[in-house]
Amino acid sequence: MIDHQPFKTRYIMRDGHILIPALFLKHTGVKISWNDQYRSVMFHHKDLQFALPVGKDYADVYGHATGTWRRQSLSTKTIEYNGEVFVPLIDVARKFGMGVSYQREKAQTFITTNIETPPQAIYNGEPARKQVALTFDDGPDSFYTPKILDILKQKNVPATFFVMGKQIEEFPDMMRRMVREGHGIANHTWNHPNIPTVMTSTLVEEIQSTQKEMMKTVGRMPDLFRPPYGAMTKSDHIVLHEMGMRTIMWSVDTIDWSGQSAEEILSIVRRDISPGGIILQHNFQSDARLLDGTVEALPRMIDELQAQGYQFVTVQTLLEK
Repeated sequence: MIDHQPFKTRYIMRDGHILIPALFLKHTGVKISWNDQYRSVMFHHKDLQFALPVGKDYADVYGHATGTWRRQSLSTKTIEYNGEVFVPLIDVARKFGMGVSYQREKAQTFITTNIETPPQAIYNGEPARKQVALTFDDGPDSFYTPKILDILKQKNVPATFFVMGKQIEEFPDMMRRMVREGHGIANHTWNHPNIPTVMTSTLVEEIQSTQKEMMKTVGRMPDLFRPPYGAMTKSDHIVLHEMGMRTIMWSVDTIDWSGQSAEEILSIVRRDISPGGIILQHNFQSDARLLDGTVEALPRMIDELQAQGYQFVTVQTLLEK
């Protein structure tokens, strides 16, 4: 349990001490990176920064006042197992002033982080306004994106595209068309990693490189971000907030990526839609034609929701006060 929230992780017992995957500690709110030169995992929160070299039973702690590192002993060694770095839980937690306890009867470890919770993700807009936002993840591409844009243009309806940097690089003209036709754009990383499984430095690079690619291609750097798979840790939320980004999730998941039919997609939307809703769909390249249902459902979805009095807006407009 971390701050009363349940989490599961692998662990190793060594010399009577619990070692856990270093990246798991992102759930506590600390930033974690890797120093390849010294084969060390780096931990950072506010003014505290230290490194745990693999195979060593010490930490190198950085002194901001002196600009030097000082060595402190650990209860056991940091180790690598099956390509993953495991660190001594108690040592790391205590350095950050966290409380750690173990309840034998529940076979659970409890961590109290004392790290402030950052602003949380946004799942919907203002329910007092009958607005809805269509969102499409993972593009642009050369097959589904033009079909979706054609429908949106025909219906005179805006959408918001959560784009990937590598896709912008490959299909810049499609990106320009999105913006030219009045749609919103937002950041969906460069390579679509599962964010909880990557180092903080990798997350920052994924976001910044995509922002730069958007600026280069269409002259915009939006402040909206959606994590791949909707997966983030407390640390990732803190990083996004520090970067000035707002994290956007969804209130209606069409599950279209799985090859849903148009009827299945429409059934989900009819069931789950409400004022301020954010509808999740996709526009990735698919040789298996997984998104045919998305394209088929879209015009009917628009017609049905407009008939119910919904106004289609971009996510940017949906969030306006």
